[in-house]
Amino acid sequence: MKQIYTHENIVILHSVRNILAMNDIESFVKNEHTIPAGARHGINNIFHELWILNDQDYDKAAALIDTEIENPIVRDPWVCGDCNEENEGSFDVCWKCQSVPA
Repeated sequence: MKQIYTHENIVILHSVRNILAMNDIESFVKNEHTIPAGARHGINNIFHELWILNDQDYDKAAALIDTEIENPIVRDPWVCGDCNEENEGSFDVCWKCQSVPA
């Protein structure tokens, strides 16, 4: 097991965990429930940590985190072909009518 990522925001940490899971990399969150009691545990134990189970997945996981979280590709906005609504480039589905771009 190796620590692969740490973040103070649990939502971001779980987003990273989901990205790894979609790529068949098993991981778990450490210190998820210590924040409310953080003052009693000391500063070194209150940050949320993401750990991968298999050490051989470390390089692949680090590359995914770099491209998906740290340096994501910025895509241009697009217009839905069904309802003509403009969508942010990060949307894969129209936010208004849920159509998939052609």
